[in-house]
Amino acid sequence: MKLTITKLLLFGSLILSQSSCGAFSDSTEVEVQMYGIASAPSTATGDQDPQFQTYEIQSIVLSSPDGDVSILDQAESFKIVDRPQIVTSFDAADLAGRSFTGYTVTFGSTVTGGDKDQPNLSFTLTTVTQSLTQTLEIKEGSTLNLAIKLNWGNTLASGAMSEPAFVLTAK
Repeated sequence: MKLTITKLLLFGSLILSQSSCGAFSDSTEVEVQMYGIASAPSTATGDQDPQFQTYEIQSIVLSSPDGDVSILDQAESFKIVDRPQIVTSFDAADLAGRSFTGYTVTFGSTVTGGDKDQPNLSFTLTTVTQSLTQTLEIKEGSTLNLAIKLNWGNTLASGAMSEPAFVLTAK
């Protein structure tokens, strides 16, 4: 009897914890994450990875022949690190069943960042618009995850920080 009650309590706790973190959610969402990874771009000129960078994201647009959809209401600054940071997420129930041909992110041209010893470095982006061309489907009851990865390995040197390489993904 004691074992059965313990199993019931354990199973009940598991269900509650899963439902509170969205595992059984039936919402339809689009989530955008951004982060730096230790992979070095071909243009890397430093010998260290940054610990953080701050980007101004001016727009994020899902592309479609039926009409583009903007998923960022206004320009916002985001400080990123070496693990995914949620830039934005929104309820996409009204877009369920639609297909898109990709997405485009437009950044402000100045990026600041560095590490604890050099926190006030900056660089200017050579290309402020980054795009992914891939069929994206928004399915009812699921989340479309868009990721902006920055290959920022070895882009930090004494007194300077250089531009990372952008890798946009969707799943």
